[in-house]
Formats: sequence, structure tokens, C-alpha cells
Amino acid sequence: MTGPIGRFWRRLHIGRNPLARTSDRVEAALLFVVMLGLLVAIPLALFAGSQTYGGQLAVSEEQRASRHLVTATLIEDAPTPVPATEGAFSTSGSAGVHATWTYNGGEPKTGIVAADPGATAGTTVPVWINEAGDPVPAPISSTDAATTGALAGIFAWLVTALVLTATYWITRFVLDRRRAARWEAEWAALGDRWARS
Repeated sequence: MTGPIGRFWRRLHIGRNPLARTSDRVEAALLFVVMLGLLVAIPLALFAGSQTYGGQLAVSEEQRASRHLVTATLIEDAPTPVPATEGAFSTSGSAGVHATWTYNGGEPKTGIVAADPGATAGTTVPVWINEAGDPVPAPISSTDAATTGALAGIFAWLVTALVLTATYWITRFVLDRRRAARWEAEWAALGDRWARS
């Protein structure tokens, strides 16, 4: 077996090679543990992702039960886009504008809501409100919950991979330093022996 796969296999499986040092066997065992850890981390990452997804869905249901979508009417004009540079306009998304809406069966409420730049007074915009009638962010959607769960699972696996890989490379660095020091000591002893003969 040749190439990168062959080198990897020889590093992982030293076998009964009489030239293999204890440090080589330690390195091979650690590499095996790292590979095994990366495989074991996959179901653990899936579990973390599914737990996060379930938690986000619970939060989403709670938010949908306590938040309501109403229609607000702007009582002032939204700021118009301002030229940022020559020929270009600032696209800052939505602007905060005073608006009025009703909640709790018709009780009026006034506050600041997000509106498109340049929207005029009298324009209606959808607004999510809480039980007190105050504007709040929209409830977490099932897509957002799925995305958060997937990202949590990927992040959990990447952190595990980073820790295992760092452990392997730090250990290999230490072993390489010891092997180099041992080689140096053996060459020095051999040089002394040659000098005496």
C-alpha cells in the first residue's frame, strides 16, 4: 500500500516491527484513539443537535402562544434612503417609526415599529406583540429551530475534533522532541566511541 493512505495505515498499524520504539507505539495508539473519538463524536453531535432542535421548538411554541401578529398603522413618515456615496443609497433595511395598533380586543397602543425606508404615514405594517401589547421579535420558526439544531451539532463535532486533533499534535510534538534528544544522545555516544577507537 503506497501513497498517503499507505503512510497513514503504517502510522496507525505498526505491527511487530522490531524497529518501532515505545514512542512510536504510543503515537499509533493515540492516533487510533483520535480516529475512534471522531467517529464516536458523530452520534454525540447528532444528539446535541436534536436536543437543541427540540429546545428551540419548545421555545417557538411558547412564543407563538404568547405573541400575536397585529397590523400597525404608521403615524409618521419613515426616513427616506440617504445617498451614501455618489449614485448609491444607504440601504439600512428598516427604520424605527412611530405607529399605532390595537390589542387585547381593541385597546389602542402607540410605539415604535420597523418600517421600510420611505414608507409614508398611514401605511400598515405587520407587528408581533406580547401580552402587554409591546412590539417583540417574531417567534422562532421551525426552519430557525432546525438551523440552530444543525449548527449546534456541527459545532459540537468540530469542537471535539479540534480538541482531539490538538491533543494528538501536542503529544506528537513532545514525542518528536524526545526522539530527537535520544538520537542526539546516541550519536554523541557513538561519536565518543569512534573517537576512542
